[in-house]
Amino acid sequence: MTATELGGGGAAYSTAISDHTSPAADENPGRGVVVTGAARGMGKAIAQRFAASGHVVIGVDRDADALAATFAELGAPHIGIAGDVCDEELLARVCEQAVEAGGGLRCFVANAGIIGPGPSTEQPVAQWDGLLGVNLTGVFLGARHAARVMRPGASIVATSSICGSLGFGGRAAYGASKAGINGLVWALAVEWGPLGIRVNAVAPGAIRTELAAAMIATGRVDESVYEARIPMGRRGRPEEVAAAVHFLASDDASYVSGVVLPVDGAWAINGLPAQAG
Repeated sequence: MTATELGGGGAAYSTAISDHTSPAADENPGRGVVVTGAARGMGKAIAQRFAASGHVVIGVDRDADALAATFAELGAPHIGIAGDVCDEELLARVCEQAVEAGGGLRCFVANAGIIGPGPSTEQPVAQWDGLLGVNLTGVFLGARHAARVMRPGASIVATSSICGSLGFGGRAAYGASKAGINGLVWALAVEWGPLGIRVNAVAPGAIRTELAAAMIATGRVDESVYEARIPMGRRGRPEEVAAAVHFLASDDASYVSGVVLPVDGAWAINGLPAQAG
């Protein structure tokens, strides 16, 4: 897919991870942030959170119209680029743009994802491959291009899911992709820790996004069933996921790496409710 730029300019990119020296405690990783899947939902909230805290956001999404609307709201100096997270050339270019626009790539947020629910016995292999391509391979490709230009103190945050650690019927490909993200986060945190690059993920539960609302409206998801599993008794908000991502990218999390942080109202650890008496 050809990328369409909604502002800014491109730059050449390195083909190898930079020769980082030992991480310096006072090194400034810059203010540039890349957010994939930035057009709506959690990605939009993440882009808004970083923009509000003084970062320069480069957003990527396949939906050019929705992305343009989001970045029109954000205004300059933030840039939206329409394209596919499986496009390595695009990923390399947006990472370089974040370096150029923000004085360095502070954080790469690998948030883009798609779903493909349905019976596993009937799922086309092409759909399986496409889902894992966006949800898992896209995260890997983005992370490695980001790491090539990052300075010590920078970080990568991926969007996993409680589906990566729990079994959801009819979600085999999606669950496999999110479990894969968890393993990727752990491996890259170990590999890139000596370079001063932290790697983490958030694992959202039931979040009130446009996609979730559409699935509820069409009857594909029963909201009451979901909420019955959540000890906090409600679905989360995109802004709550954005806050967790922002924390993991911040200096407040400077010694946090290799973590998959649940943002799920305690769903993933729900055993039995307290018994009276």
